[in-house]
Amino acid sequence: MRTYISRLAIIALAALSFASCSQSAKTDKAATDTTVKTEVKPAVVDSGKLVGAWHDEAIKSDKGEEIAYEVVSSGHKVYIQAITFTGKNLILNDTPPISPSASEIKKDGDKYVSVERPDETYKIDKEGNLLIYDKGTLVATCKKLL
Repeated sequence: MRTYISRLAIIALAALSFASCSQSAKTDKAATDTTVKTEVKPAVVDSGKLVGAWHDEAIKSDKGEEIAYEVVSSGHKVYIQAITFTGKNLILNDTPPISPSASEIKKDGDKYVSVERPDETYKIDKEGNLLIYDKGTLVATCKKLL
């Protein structure tokens, strides 16, 4: 339940930060029929490099928007943050801003562990999907987009 509430809080804050992103310059086709768009723009102090993105088809925001997760690196730190989108068009930024709701994650063997919530872990499976665990229990499987 705590993870679900944490995910909702991340989603709400990510929706605010996602709304400030500008439109895309190039388009990639993902394995699903979702269109993924990326934008290249100069990095700023509180932005990072997009490592990957995954769609969480199981939940939606309070406004009915689709949810995706971005993994972003900045220096020696790695963050995961939720973003929202509508329809089948997801706009991604090559140097996304790191939102205040982003969670820092650290590598621990074959998984990543949340610095703020050590019971929350993330793994990438053989197909490239993001697996989210809470206290060792799988709570979400998110399809790889990028």
